[in-house]
Amino acid sequence: MKQDMLFHKIPDKKISYYISSSLEKGKALAQKYQGNTLEDLFKKLDILVTPAKSEGSFYKVKFRAQFEVDAKGNKEIVIYNRSIQDLADKNDVTFEGMKKIVLAHELFHFLEETLDESVSENLESIESFKFLGLSRKAKISRASEIAANAFSKTFLKLNYLPNYYDYQYILKTNQMKENELEEEYQNFERVFKMNN
Repeated sequence: MKQDMLFHKIPDKKISYYISSSLEKGKALAQKYQGNTLEDLFKKLDILVTPAKSEGSFYKVKFRAQFEVDAKGNKEIVIYNRSIQDLADKNDVTFEGMKKIVLAHELFHFLEETLDESVSENLESIESFKFLGLSRKAKISRASEIAANAFSKTFLKLNYLPNYYDYQYILKTNQMKENELEEEYQNFERVFKMNN
């Protein structure tokens, strides 16, 4: 949630609403598709999965996959194998296991878009700007990412939300120190206790 550009505009008392609602929406959508495999769903939904030609790095950002629809309506998930392998290696997970997690995440975004159930759009707006009595409202786009993680966890019956693996990667590549992660966790607990 903190990665959202408008995070600083969310009142503390509303943070748990955005997180809890997003997690619930992702979980609920996954439950509708239980009993299917990713392969079955990709076939039914006519989604092609193809490896990218590039490695998926853009400055310090590592892309794992992206969902695309071309002008003709062809649907494709482009996966960045090297990036997925790197994430798998840092977490002692097989490439195929990590690839399934990434594909489930992208499948959620496809379903969210095609079912017209955008998590971000269906949650309350926040006031992003106020001046002389005029205000501008905005949506929290990271809500969709939180929901995609909940979808993946539920659909694949994982023990953790997939961003667990991202945090392990960040720690093992020295992009964050353990005490910084611990501080983030304590802030998270503080916000949730304050709202419950």
